[in-house]
Amino acid sequence: MAGATEKAVIQDANEAALKEFKEGVKRSIRQADAGLVKTFKTKEEFLDHLKNLE
Repeated sequence: MAGATEKAVIQDANEAALKEFKEGVKRSIRQADAGLVKTFKTKEEFLDHLKNLE
């Protein structure tokens, strides 16, 4: 029966991780809709931004 218990724990952890991911996506969408995020038109623009963070 230990195998079934381990599978249940793993499934619970996976469900918790999925729920956390979904909430993060929803939060990101709300922030983007509110204009609180920076967007980039090109990959180069994004990489330049990362290089200049320091």
